[in-house]
Amino acid sequence: MISTSIIVPTYNRPESLRDCISSIVEQTVMPNELIIIDDGNLSEIPLKNELSEAGINCRYFKKDVPGLTESRNTGVKLSTGEVVFFLDDDVVLFRNYLEEILGVYYQDKEENIAGVGGLIANIPPLKWYEYILNLYYMVFLNKGIKEGRVLRSGFCTELGVTEFRLKQVSRVDFLSGGVSSYRRKVLEEFSFTDQYREHALGEDKDFSLRVSKKYRLVVNPHAKLFHYNSPEMRPDKRERGRKFVIGKYLIFKNLIKKRWWDWIFFYYALFGYVLIHFSMALVLFDRSEWGRIAGMFSAMKDIWSGTVLINDKR
Repeated sequence: MISTSIIVPTYNRPESLRDCISSIVEQTVMPNELIIIDDGNLSEIPLKNELSEAGINCRYFKKDVPGLTESRNTGVKLSTGEVVFFLDDDVVLFRNYLEEILGVYYQDKEENIAGVGGLIANIPPLKWYEYILNLYYMVFLNKGIKEGRVLRSGFCTELGVTEFRLKQVSRVDFLSGGVSSYRRKVLEEFSFTDQYREHALGEDKDFSLRVSKKYRLVVNPHAKLFHYNSPEMRPDKRERGRKFVIGKYLIFKNLIKKRWWDWIFFYYALFGYVLIHFSMALVLFDRSEWGRIAGMFSAMKDIWSGTVLINDKR
């Protein structure tokens, strides 16, 4: 049997955390330990008795430095499992989630697979206009046909966002942070970078892209969970626009760019992304969309002036 640890960073949303833990104790295969990393003021661990009755060792750690990067790295240091799962505190697992993920590891006798992810089940089907929008994104290298792949522009094709959703266990370039697992040997070699702290989105993609350059990552579409996107501790659209652009810049610059002319692909994709959101803001008269655009231009200004603040502690 493979020993397993689950790491759940949390921030002031005890009801969401309770639902998450409830889905863990109902798994067909139980983890050995659950590690809760608290960025907020959790008064007590939900369902602590139920965890104990299920034979799951629950460990709690209250930390002072906020952020998912620090939470995940701290959780790894505290964990003991041969396979470590990362979950967001606002997810609810299907009962066979762990079983499906571990099944991939069991079949990998040569241990060539370093990480396995699942899929978010409550992403709605594409609407008619989203098919048209996807064609636009493909033209501007914001999105590709194969989900789970990174493009030459540094943009990524997320899982579950195209009409070509994965149907079988498939190799990917990256895993989403809250729907992922890794072998311990990988976590001893790689860590989540501090480079994105407070400045950018995408530290989970940065981590998994670095891993995928050396090892295999796969997604098992039969391992599913619901993600409910709790609003707490999520930046507004202006901040998200800024962090999105800087995140794409860092991924492209650090992991994709090989030659100087590759910058053409990055700025072409960035132009297309800004253009479509500018058009949406004009059509919808949405002030929050104007905030997103302002955040994007703020990021581009800092990139071009070389003032993007980076604290890299890989």
